[in-house]
Amino acid sequence: MKKLTKLGLAAALVTAMSSMAFGHAPPGELYFAVQFPDNLVPTMDGDLSDWDIVPIDPYTIRNDRLYSPVAEIQPVGRGEIDVSDINIRHIMGWNENANKLYVMSEVFDNIHNADRENPAAFWQDDAWEVEVNPDHTPTEEHNLEGEPANNFSYKWAVPPVEGSYQYYRPVSALEWLVDGSEWVSFGWGFDGEQFGESTYRYELAITPITSLPNDASATPDQAVVFDLGENEIIHTSITVGDFDEACTECVLESYQGFWTMSPEMCCTGTNDVVLAEMEPSLMEEASTAVDVVSWGQIKAAY
Repeated sequence: MKKLTKLGLAAALVTAMSSMAFGHAPPGELYFAVQFPDNLVPTMDGDLSDWDIVPIDPYTIRNDRLYSPVAEIQPVGRGEIDVSDINIRHIMGWNENANKLYVMSEVFDNIHNADRENPAAFWQDDAWEVEVNPDHTPTEEHNLEGEPANNFSYKWAVPPVEGSYQYYRPVSALEWLVDGSEWVSFGWGFDGEQFGESTYRYELAITPITSLPNDASATPDQAVVFDLGENEIIHTSITVGDFDEACTECVLESYQGFWTMSPEMCCTGTNDVVLAEMEPSLMEEASTAVDVVSWGQIKAAY
């Protein structure tokens, strides 16, 4: 895992991302994950107010940086989103001591669809997908047959249908790699009409895995965990699938929209994400929070 100083970061990235062969997409672009202080990590409960402390720039990802990479779904250019139909905001974060990645999305949709007949077919409803490839393995080397998994997909469709709302790739039958475990924590909520015009909120916290046997018998001790650190560059991608009408035999044309951070379709982490150094404003916020707790403890003692 290569670490970069601030001075060497830009030059190294220009070189590293100059070719799509290295799996960087879009080439030459950076995204940033905010570093949360230990006492200000967000709670995965669907309430996004924990993220209000994050500076807008450079962390907020809006419509202008999203792609509709499948012409059969929506043959439009990057960022050409009809905000009366859907409007998207993403932020990514991390914490060194917890060794966790955090992702949030806020998605306005004129129609939130969740009526699939097959509960396991999450892609037939509005869905939120997060892809993580911590050691930025080239795309052509992701999850090769007979090799350990190295690109991990965390997929969600809410509200649950018959209790089903979480889906994982490429290994999908691991009882220990699920929401509520030490590896994965998910939260969601919404404002507006649950199945109509609404804004859905998604939050995810994961322990980043670099390598895992691509087998239903894989165990936690076989997971190679990525050690997060300042100025590390990892690969992620976030995708929002949008259906406005029910479909039983869904095809690409059934989608209302399909918006992702990567121009290379979905289901693979290709975006270069820098694990940022601590923002001074967050350091100050963390110190203030400690002072408030300490004063509260003093008062409680009397």
